[in-house]
Amino acid sequence: MSAPTSRLADRLGLPSVRGHLPLVAALIVSAVGAGLAGPLMLIYLHVVAGLSVPTAGVLLTATGVGSLVVPALVGRLSMRFGARPVVIGGQLVQAIGTAGLLLAAVPVGRTMPVLALCCAMIGFGQRAFWSAVFTVIADTADHGAGSTGSWFALSGMAQGTGFAAGALAAGALLTLSGELPYLIAIAVNAVALLTSGLLLLREPTYAAATSDSEPTGQVHRDGAYLLLIGANTLFAFCSMVLALGLPLYVITALDVPAWVVGPLLAMNTVLGATCQGIAVRATQRFRQVRVMVAAGVIWAVWGLLTAVLTAAPAWLVLPALIVAVLVYSVAELIHAPVSMSLASAAAPKAARPSYLSWFQYSFALASVIGPGLFALSFGVSPSLPWVITAGVGLLGCVSVTVAGRALAGRLTVAG
Repeated sequence: MSAPTSRLADRLGLPSVRGHLPLVAALIVSAVGAGLAGPLMLIYLHVVAGLSVPTAGVLLTATGVGSLVVPALVGRLSMRFGARPVVIGGQLVQAIGTAGLLLAAVPVGRTMPVLALCCAMIGFGQRAFWSAVFTVIADTADHGAGSTGSWFALSGMAQGTGFAAGALAAGALLTLSGELPYLIAIAVNAVALLTSGLLLLREPTYAAATSDSEPTGQVHRDGAYLLLIGANTLFAFCSMVLALGLPLYVITALDVPAWVVGPLLAMNTVLGATCQGIAVRATQRFRQVRVMVAAGVIWAVWGLLTAVLTAAPAWLVLPALIVAVLVYSVAELIHAPVSMSLASAAAPKAARPSYLSWFQYSFALASVIGPGLFALSFGVSPSLPWVITAGVGLLGCVSVTVAGRALAGRLTVAG
């Protein structure tokens, strides 16, 4: 990395990627495929595979719930074989499952067993990827330049940039008619996943740290760490409510044009893809638990601000929405890298692959609970989900504070 580039990276709070370009490229390529195909998966199963929308939704939900067994299994595999082979395996399994969905273009591939198998491979491979990739990033931080927090920030920015590019490409594809755009999206995603896995073969691998004095693979008996997972489940719920609920809220409950949803979500995506490193640099002087508490408080403010928009004058709703999304984005920017840095710091190094795999249960559980809780509360009142989100954010502050005290002996001042 040249001196000017290095200085720019330092100002942005990012680490040097010298020697680790395959990892960064793999994250970007994988995210491009996800951004392209992910938003179209439900409609692909409906338009190309011929499933009804409810049946397609149940199929994706069922495979998602089934994949909840993966993090615990991945923890054991990562401890035995290393995290990088597990990440590569997860990408390859996803690639095979995604390519298999292309069979839906012909009658033999439209049978429920074939579709269920493909969706299960995608769900299990995706869960394996997310359960092991953060260990790869933490190992890279241990052996490279930059803090753990800066590496998690870089990974988030790389994935955010890739996802945004993929989502833009998906929008362009939808200008085409018929089944073609959906087939292209699925095919490109399969190639992207395969390419990502192959790129990771070129990334350096590191032997796991070992110590006779540290426990290995005992996260399910580590009450303090399980409390941290529970606290982050609350924060993970807050982090997904914007994309989950804002479109429905804007379209059905607020006096603003429906088209504003796109720019609002795009603004959040751009901030996430460009500013995580800056957020890490701005918060690195503070203890990780305090940063998490700040994120929870900011999410609570965001939830209450969003909830009262139904009673706001029409001229104020759009400016208030912009402010609300900016407030949400600040919480997301400081939570995303710091939560993973905290999870890594709290894990015994010899057992870190297992611990970080289990930490993914916080996001997995939130993704299972979130849609149902939002839908049920929205049915009572459009403002209620946002009030609940504020309460969840504050409960997360209390929980992570208690967890932080229980883990105090393991934690460093900054990620």
